Amino acid sequence: MVETGRFMVAGGMGGMDIHQSLKKLPSVERVLEDERIRDRTNRLSRPGITRIVRDRIDAWREGIRGGSVELTSGPDEALERIADEALAEIDSVGDTGLRTVINATGVVLHTNLGRARLGPRSVEAISAAAARCTDLELDLTDGKRTSRLRRVTRLLRLLTGAEDALVVNNNAAAVLLAVDTLAGSGRGAVAVSRGELVEIGGSFRLPEILAAAAGRVIEVGTTNRTHLRDYERAIDDGATLLLKVHTSNYRVVGYTSDVPLGDLVSLGAKRGVPVMYDQGSGILFPLEEEGIEGEESIVPIIERGIDLLSCSADKVLGGPQGGLLLGRRDLVERMRANHLSRALRVGKLTLAGLEQVLAQYWRGEFDGLPSLGMIRLGAAGLRRRCEEFAVELTASAGEDARIDVEEGESSIGGGSFPSNPLPTTLVRVTLLGGGPERLAQELRRCDPAVLVRVKGDAVYIDLRTVAGEEQSLLLERVAEGIGSIRGRE
Repeated sequence: MVETGRFMVAGGMGGMDIHQSLKKLPSVERVLEDERIRDRTNRLSRPGITRIVRDRIDAWREGIRGGSVELTSGPDEALERIADEALAEIDSVGDTGLRTVINATGVVLHTNLGRARLGPRSVEAISAAAARCTDLELDLTDGKRTSRLRRVTRLLRLLTGAEDALVVNNNAAAVLLAVDTLAGSGRGAVAVSRGELVEIGGSFRLPEILAAAAGRVIEVGTTNRTHLRDYERAIDDGATLLLKVHTSNYRVVGYTSDVPLGDLVSLGAKRGVPVMYDQGSGILFPLEEEGIEGEESIVPIIERGIDLLSCSADKVLGGPQGGLLLGRRDLVERMRANHLSRALRVGKLTLAGLEQVLAQYWRGEFDGLPSLGMIRLGAAGLRRRCEEFAVELTASAGEDARIDVEEGESSIGGGSFPSNPLPTTLVRVTLLGGGPERLAQELRRCDPAVLVRVKGDAVYIDLRTVAGEEQSLLLERVAEGIGSIRGRE
């Protein structure tokens, strides 16, 4: 008979043994009377705690009936151990909150880590808005109700040249609202190229979003080739919106053809059908000037005469999660009047953070936008940081690991610039006598947690995505992780 943590596992039990073990299980009420559990119970938590206790007892009961569990002593043993398990789960439920992570992967906009980091101005604005009442929908001049989007709308119009703007809770919502407004059930159809029916993060697919919003979806062209005549036929078939989607998370190469945005805009103007461009990444700063090519920034697209543009606020733009709709005033007004805009609107915390990000663009304070700063980080300064980090880590790790510096690539992430990686410098950590997965797992357990790359026999640290104030803490955690693994060997 072997103890496995919570059960005594036997080779098998007869009917009498099972019956005797079942009789030793305590009642739900008796477990709830445990002083430790009673101290954690209040009028709101009691139903949930009762459920946890009942589930624990049921699990023991199933183990006994299955013949894999046998209680070898009296009822007090079961009571104490079930109470211990229940307490652990009760405490884990109450121990909530997002854990802080040091992103040493080199992926600037890491979706699993929350995409864009906000700068101090946005953080302070969000904190102030959370702690106090604000003039969210109140004009303090005349005391009357006003639009919550008035400030961000003005900034977006002036920064992009768009006639009007609307902010919703993410880019998928922006597409949903636009398509429902301009091509919804009973109002028409949306035409989109088959080669642009993308799948975004979390297995959400554009066709499903369009099907939920549009009266009818007209797929035009083929996966690799779409022509202007395909859109012309779609208009003849009843399309009331032409949607072009920037394939920001993949590239199709080889025998391909698509319709330039300018040609599509001309067709839409000629036939009286609005053209919408799902730009996706939200690039406001012209990264082409930094030698980062592959995606066009918002302003030139607006200047080309697009009727409507949608993008994310929390990708390259560098703001909190949100979706932006920019374009013709009449179209934005129609979307603003759509009942869905209420369901998709953003709250004061998002607006407080986004207003500060846009204001920093307006004032030219680009260095105050963390994600943009990481993308634009110079190669020479990055290499110097990595070399200094490697020297210090070598001194801390001693003979437990080999530390090297080598050239590599970072990525912007967030579905942006898939074929345009950023040259970077990496710190390579090779454990002497241990696998890299062990170190990566150890680092994830740290506080704050540390996320690194694992490739081959080594762990790779990319300081591009590590803020300056995080670097010394990262060094401590990696050194501790290496030492902890060596100490257990």
